Amino acid sequence: MPETPETMRALMLTGEDALEVQEVPVPRPKAGQMLVRMAASPVNPSDLMTVKGRYGTKAEYPFVPGLEGSGTVVASGAGLMARWMMGRRVALATGTGGMWAEYAVVAAARAIPLPAGVSLGSGAMSAVNPLTAISLLSLAQKGGHRAVVSTGAGGQLGRMIRKRAEAKGVTVINTVRRAEQVAALEAEGARHVLNSSDARFDADLAQLCRDMRCRMAFDAVGGDLTGRLVEALAPRSEVLVYGALAQAAIQLHPGTMIFKEATVQGFWLSKYLPRKSLPQMLWQAREATQALKGGFAVSDVARIVPLDRATEGIAAYAEAMSAGKTLIRLSDDDLGVAPAT
Repeated sequence: MPETPETMRALMLTGEDALEVQEVPVPRPKAGQMLVRMAASPVNPSDLMTVKGRYGTKAEYPFVPGLEGSGTVVASGAGLMARWMMGRRVALATGTGGMWAEYAVVAAARAIPLPAGVSLGSGAMSAVNPLTAISLLSLAQKGGHRAVVSTGAGGQLGRMIRKRAEAKGVTVINTVRRAEQVAALEAEGARHVLNSSDARFDADLAQLCRDMRCRMAFDAVGGDLTGRLVEALAPRSEVLVYGALAQAAIQLHPGTMIFKEATVQGFWLSKYLPRKSLPQMLWQAREATQALKGGFAVSDVARIVPLDRATEGIAAYAEAMSAGKTLIRLSDDDLGVAPAT
């Protein structure tokens, strides 16, 4: 295995909305940690929030963003698991950042070996979206829900929720914000698709919720849409807010919440997963990586950009998130994926 260099290139966040490539020391693993030569890292909505200083995990500037990625383990600190991972291709999810660099140090428990047949490019996108879909549907099933509303359904995670729900026997009412997204979802075979910009949206959503006795929603948008969900859902409903695509404060009428006995609460994967036992976490991670083999966890890739053009790719992703993922290439490794044409 090639000798690890002393320095590396990293995309540093030096302040709000201020990204620049810098030459920095390669981090060194401590006990229970390992050093990974990074192959790729995607851009997620949570990464966009990090860049704007709005994500829940705060760090002092400057720091390296990037919440997930993939690569090859090239060094380890003390610990059996870290040593066992040596030389393996792994998927990574830190919850704190550090992936937009040529090398990253992670705890051994934060890495999952990639199965044979799963590329480094696919593996880079195996954590945030797939594990969110698995977790949200798990909560729906635990609550006995046979139907859910999914907002922001035109994106990659919306598609994963839809496919995961179909496999688990849960019906999804998909809401999007543009007419072209309605057409795209219907072309994929989605049955219930509503555009929140349409004049009849609220009435149609309420009717579907009544017909399906729907009492749960997964909200990736926020803003006034959260309140509209509460209005449409059946009494004693639950809205799990896991995104903020609207970049606006949630609007709720207190009377609706009181008289419908509605619950609105946040869902943050980085807090939800650590509450699980280690076997449960490993099982869900295995489900996610196995589902990269043509299953619900497959993401479309809109573009692959080198590190020195990462800011261009991040901006392009922010403009059209439903078009597919932006992957930041961090090495010359074969990623095994290509942008959709």
